[in-house]
Amino acid sequence: MRKSRLALGVLLGLVFMVAVACTGHKSAVMKSGPSFVIATPVVVLTKGAKVVMYGTGFQPKEELALVFKNTDGGLSGISAVVNPAPVPNNDGVWATEWDIEPYLKVIKTGTTTISVADKDLKTLVQAPVLFVAPPKKEEPKKK
Repeated sequence: MRKSRLALGVLLGLVFMVAVACTGHKSAVMKSGPSFVIATPVVVLTKGAKVVMYGTGFQPKEELALVFKNTDGGLSGISAVVNPAPVPNNDGVWATEWDIEPYLKVIKTGTTTISVADKDLKTLVQAPVLFVAPPKKEEPKKK
């Protein structure tokens, strides 16, 4: 009898802990913050290349800054050169593209990040982007 009461107590305790954990998880999911996606995560370093990106879950009309971190660690603010400006609409959504052509001489190959920051330049979210060298041109075959 004592063992069955102990087993029942342990079982009820486990059920309670699982219920509390699930409740906490559910509220964390409901309170998710902003998200940021780079729709072109692999970009070939050529003329005309663009990085397309979008964000959701932001405050409408929130002032945002986009910051590019080069593979060597150098930072560049790119908010002024993306089109259109990253301003969340009434649903907290925005989308833009960055024409990297003016940056071809400074962007290095490799994986790096673009961050979305608030007006105080505090990073809110970031996403990776991979820059790759253009394919080498084949030399004509000799006969």
